[in-house]
Amino acid sequence: MHEPVKTSASPSLKPQPILHLNLRPFFLGGLGFVLFTSPFMRGLFFQPELLTYLMITAAAFAFCVYDQVLRREVYFLRTPLDYAVAALVAAYALSLITAVHLRPAISELLKAAAFFMVYWTAARAVRGEKDMDRLLHVLYIAGLGVAAVGLLAAARVIDFPGAFENGVIMSTLQYKNALAVYLAAVNVLGLGLSLKTELLLPKIIYAAGNTVLITVILGTQSRGGWIIYPLAMAALVALIPRGLRWRAAYHLFIFLGCGLVTARFFYAHLPVAQGAALLKYLLAGLAAAFLLQAAYHFLALWLNRDEVAEATRRLVAVGGLAYCGLVLAVYLWYAAAAYPVAAAQILPGKVISRAETISAYDPSFRQRLEYYRDALRIVRDHPVTGAGGGGWNALYHRYASHLYWSTETHSHLFQTWVEAGTLGLAALLAAWAGFIRLLVRLKRRESGEGPAVSTWTAAVAALTLGVHSAFDFDLSLAALGIFLFALFGAVRGMAGEPERRAQAGHGGPEGVPPDRPAAFTGGGNRNRAAWIKVIFSRFFRSIPDGPGSPAGGRKGLAGRDAPARPSSTARRLILAAMAGTLAAAAVIYPARAFHAAGVAGAEGARALLAKDMEQAKGRYEQAHRLDPFTASYAADLAQIWAVQAAARDDATARYRAIKYAREAAGAEPYNTRVRATLVNIYSLLREYDLMVQEAAALVAADPLQAVHYEVLARARLDAARYHLQRGEKDPARRYLAEAAQMPGQLPAAIPRPTPPLILSAGQAAYIMGDLPGAAAYLEEAARDKEAAGREARLWLAALYTRQGQGQKAAALLENLRKEEPETDKIYREVLSLSL
Repeated sequence: MHEPVKTSASPSLKPQPILHLNLRPFFLGGLGFVLFTSPFMRGLFFQPELLTYLMITAAAFAFCVYDQVLRREVYFLRTPLDYAVAALVAAYALSLITAVHLRPAISELLKAAAFFMVYWTAARAVRGEKDMDRLLHVLYIAGLGVAAVGLLAAARVIDFPGAFENGVIMSTLQYKNALAVYLAAVNVLGLGLSLKTELLLPKIIYAAGNTVLITVILGTQSRGGWIIYPLAMAALVALIPRGLRWRAAYHLFIFLGCGLVTARFFYAHLPVAQGAALLKYLLAGLAAAFLLQAAYHFLALWLNRDEVAEATRRLVAVGGLAYCGLVLAVYLWYAAAAYPVAAAQILPGKVISRAETISAYDPSFRQRLEYYRDALRIVRDHPVTGAGGGGWNALYHRYASHLYWSTETHSHLFQTWVEAGTLGLAALLAAWAGFIRLLVRLKRRESGEGPAVSTWTAAVAALTLGVHSAFDFDLSLAALGIFLFALFGAVRGMAGEPERRAQAGHGGPEGVPPDRPAAFTGGGNRNRAAWIKVIFSRFFRSIPDGPGSPAGGRKGLAGRDAPARPSSTARRLILAAMAGTLAAAAVIYPARAFHAAGVAGAEGARALLAKDMEQAKGRYEQAHRLDPFTASYAADLAQIWAVQAAARDDATARYRAIKYAREAAGAEPYNTRVRATLVNIYSLLREYDLMVQEAAALVAADPLQAVHYEVLARARLDAARYHLQRGEKDPARRYLAEAAQMPGQLPAAIPRPTPPLILSAGQAAYIMGDLPGAAAYLEEAARDKEAAGREARLWLAALYTRQGQGQKAAALLENLRKEEPETDKIYREVLSLSL
């Protein structure tokens, strides 16, 4: 085998960029914009913001791939982490096959693709320590902004919806647990960055920023965040180079102490003060952080002077060690014996009471275990490719043992398992395994103190978010997923930097092994022309190879030059450009369509409120055309056409109403709101058999809601009366029998039948001629003081009349006439009902 040709030995073969274009600023700008602004957009949890950022992320990724192609960098998926993150996208793509609701499944696939794009873009953005520090600063400043919004909203200086509610800071993420762990990870970044500077001003800025972060973390009232915080800080101190550990500990004690005292006064005065009267406590805490950090800085400088005796240095070191030991001992003693009493001197009362509830017997903890149990039941029925994105929210009521509400499993592991099946869970675990493997390799590599601090800061921040997401749904907020995968990519970039430097001197594309990275610089017109020939030689085989051509020429059987073929590197670069374009388009096109559909749907809703049916119809049809997977657009169209069909007795409108109703049911079969809407539509159209089918599907979608059984019983009763009017006794008898039996067929989670359900059962028994059974049901329903009681008394009057108890019937009717003028008319109708 031939060794790679060295660039220095063969300058003419030095690999050059295809074109002298620098696309790096474009993808760096896109990445920076997404990383900095996404936490302010409600965490990208809601579709309008999410879809916009998906398009921006895909565009930045496309520029990143094009930049890589133009630089002729042939390394792509190489590490296990690369393959695992890509496999996670593939798993979500496969989940579309078995997805129960296609629209949220597509949305989750787009999110997974965006996470990979952020990962890859960040990996190429970070080429060394300076790039890593820039990325960490972007994330850190964004976190400070999120914390500031929370504090200012709590102080009622600004009005940000959902940032502060019921005494809890939720800031722009609008979920306290996610905010707490996000700011804990950002605080890790702040501590790590503060260790890298020797200048006083940056140190005190970091100290102030970290003090703000601690104050807000305490204000979130998130017990999970409080648990994960000390573990994250301890991990960072343990993993950074040994020479910086004491500095890290002192920096931590400075801003932690200032943050605790600031929180004590800030939250204690929060109910009675606002604005400047409240912010003065925050400013005092920041001033204390300034002074303490400055004092530590100058003390360190003084100790490093030559004239300071060694004994003095040892004395100060022993004093610092004794201080830290004393603080740790006091903390442990109070935590074990009388933590609430000790903490009351430092922490605000709400923080103390919240901390006291941390227990394995806490209802929140026990509820999470129930979520996980139900998630496993879903996985059992969808084991390989999962139920698709949104599968938990669609199915969990069908598997729950009692009624509860949770759109998330509160565990990213279980959420992925439910949505993408065992394949998705395996890919997720492989990603974490690949990340840890990368960290182990970095730990063994001597890379210098500065790069090591940056790398481990990013790694611990990622692990902080990852560990907490194992028992909460932090990563369901796409902004936090972007944060995590950007850190993954940054560490990946640092891991690949020595390899890029080591191989930067190898020769042309044929000289670089296809599985090894290379960094190319410089360029010339001759080499560019040669590459153009290589690319087009597959299509224009008559173009001869010039000297220096990367592909070279070859002799045919007749001795003439055979057409040149593109090198393996050229083919890989062409394929990479095509793959990057297709991947970006696969995200941008559906995201753009879904966003436009959302805008059209909102305009349709406004037109519907204004009773402009034609305008509403046009907007909803546009939304349904752009996004045929969202059931609500089809359901709204079905409702409009049903109203028009009923008003004009229009057969065409009736046909379209039923058509859209069926499309809505097929798009989201477990959407209870859509199913309830379709029940009303079929009732309006007098399609009673279809109405019963939809009501039964409503019960199947959520069998723990008592009101759904009321809807089904009423639908069966109405369908029976309709068939009786048409002289069709067999279907009427079937519906009546089913309605009469429903009170005894409820699941164990519903303790007793509701009065409306009992009323429907009594009415069904009455029509079938089971007067004793009807009397038992109707008398029980009549005891209800609401509408069911009045209707039950009227039916009881008809029942008493049939039984020959005229006086009882007359007494009931006399009272009912005072409440309902149409009593006699309804009474005669009921009296005539009989199977």
